[in-house]
Amino acid sequence: MADVRVQIKLRGLNTLMTSPEAIAKVVGAANKIQAAAGEDFEVKVVPHRWTARAYVQPKNARGMREEARNKVLTRALNAAKES
Repeated sequence: MADVRVQIKLRGLNTLMTSPEAIAKVVGAANKIQAAAGEDFEVKVVPHRWTARAYVQPKNARGMREEARNKVLTRALNAAKES
């Protein structure tokens, strides 16, 4: 078996990680989590220089209470898994 050398170019990796397709995947996963968690949670899309970013957070006090008491958001994380 021959040795294979791979060299990753950061410029290309950054372009890939901030591409519209990558952003769509990240936002899609965040939307699935938010839908599973319920209406008291919201998706925040945060542009970043090198990566696509989005996160789900409570949007009101009821959402914070639900997460603290019942771990609603934590339990919803499995919704982002691809089938």
